Amino acid sequence: MSGKTAAASKKLSKPMRALAAVIIVLAILYYVWQNYGDSIADSADPVGADFLDAHGETGQTGTQPARPPAGSASLPGNSEADKLRIYSFNIQIFGASKMKKTNVVDVLVDIISHADVAAVQEVRSTSDEPVQQFMMLLPAQYDYVLGPREGRTASKEQYWVIYNTEKLSVVDSATYDDSDDRFQRSPLAVYFRTKDRFDFILINNHIQPSDAEKEIAALPEAIRYFQRMWNESDALVVGDFNADGIYYNENKLASVFPDSDYQIVITNEYNTTVAESDNTYDRFIITASSKEDFTGNFGVVYYDAVYDFPSLGIEPKEVSDHFPVWAEFYIGRDTD
Repeated sequence: MSGKTAAASKKLSKPMRALAAVIIVLAILYYVWQNYGDSIADSADPVGADFLDAHGETGQTGTQPARPPAGSASLPGNSEADKLRIYSFNIQIFGASKMKKTNVVDVLVDIISHADVAAVQEVRSTSDEPVQQFMMLLPAQYDYVLGPREGRTASKEQYWVIYNTEKLSVVDSATYDDSDDRFQRSPLAVYFRTKDRFDFILINNHIQPSDAEKEIAALPEAIRYFQRMWNESDALVVGDFNADGIYYNENKLASVFPDSDYQIVITNEYNTTVAESDNTYDRFIITASSKEDFTGNFGVVYYDAVYDFPSLGIEPKEVSDHFPVWAEFYIGRDTD
């Protein structure tokens, strides 16, 4: 190699070394965030609010639902006495840090207060104290079920199910016995009985993005597991499925949950993310026997079109990176 060529090689090696160093640092930061970010965020001492349905299409699927303009949307309001409104909401890293943001908490309390049942995903606090603090801000008739901390890494999560005791009670609850280790976070099921005839199993999930195809494919067996456990066919499967975008081909969902056995209530036409991307990560799926109890009313709570966020001094993404999804059921028509 000539001296000139060797010198050029040396000049090129310095930026290449710098680039490699940057990549290594980014990789380390990503690993720390993935495995310990929630624990770091929630390590600080925890501290101890009528909402409008941002767009709920009623009974119609297969057409693109129109997104309401900012400030024009409304929540469905409180459900009627003979109906049950059930929400599913990934609140995004819920814990002590989020509970310190008063205006964020006020929005969350407002949203949850319009649900008879709210299945929450991504509780990452290392203690139950933030959950208990939040519950104290809800009306007195609300109680909750909190599942065990789940996950293969240090970044563990809990499922949280909030419910209105004036309309229903908990018969039992259980976590899926995942002996084959198919789920990063084993689904949590709560067996509910309403004050009238409708009893059902609510199955709460947060599908791991990198394993979305495998975990979604395993959900029907998990559903059957809980149906056998309680001898109950009515099952409502909700949560952050990550069933879209780069994680999952949304068109495969119908083959996992065929019309003969299920109804996919929140279909591919709905955007459930706060980000500019248009993805249907969050789902609401019901078993065939539950169709007689479904009112046909459902939707996505686009809360960014409801609240005056500039006056609150916060951004919608501080509430969550997901919008809640919901569906409504009759409590007096159950025949099984």
